[in-house]
Amino acid sequence: MAKSDSAAVVQRKLRAEFGINTPGLTCIKDTFERFCETGTVEDQERDALKDKPQSSVLFVATDCSITPTTTHRIMTEYLALKPYKAQFVQQLYEEDLQDRVEMCKTLIPMLEDSHMQENLFFSDEATFYVGGLDSKPNIRYWFETSPHVTIETVMNSPKLNVWCAMSKNKLLGYISLKMILKLHKLRSAIFQQDGASPHFSIDARRYLDDHFPGRWIVRGGSIRWALRSPDLTPLDFFLLGHIKNNIYNTPIKDIAEL
Repeated sequence: MAKSDSAAVVQRKLRAEFGINTPGLTCIKDTFERFCETGTVEDQERDALKDKPQSSVLFVATDCSITPTTTHRIMTEYLALKPYKAQFVQQLYEEDLQDRVEMCKTLIPMLEDSHMQENLFFSDEATFYVGGLDSKPNIRYWFETSPHVTIETVMNSPKLNVWCAMSKNKLLGYISLKMILKLHKLRSAIFQQDGASPHFSIDARRYLDDHFPGRWIVRGGSIRWALRSPDLTPLDFFLLGHIKNNIYNTPIKDIAEL
């Protein structure tokens, strides 16, 4: 190339020497220019994903001047990269860490006391749909090839919002909702509810102060639940999921059956 200054001449000589599978004219020119600039004909390594690991295949392909198909093959087969979804979590502030420690210091002794377990009532609400499915992101099918599974769902499915509370040996459901009004008569009963805005209204807090003085757990409550903390109660990690698994085990016809 340096002697003839012609990519066509170089191509003819390569074809005569090595056969018909010779580089194209553009490839020959680019290779020569790369050699003049870098002193080598090897491709320069690029860390396209080092600084921006969240880059899309299309972005990397554009940055490296290769096709998206080739880029994807290189990323998955040669670099052994796999795509992972980012998990969005609640933003925490410096003061939140100490608040969580203090909350644990208060709650752990209570949860380890068997007598306290019988009088500590955790509460929560859940929505039940006639259509059954209320957790679409959790549906997974593992196959070697796509099974093309489709699930029919009902738009605007009728639903029920159900409240319940539980302690170590008691369960209060929607039928026994009136019992919550009697809980305050148990001087040792402690009532917990999540930090939903209605639970934090002035009227709600006033009622809890009057009927559960010093014995209610919520953000800003007499027993303080740390801000921006998950409500990891027995209802969240066991009861409500267990109930839904049993209810959705068979199709539901209407709201009355639900």
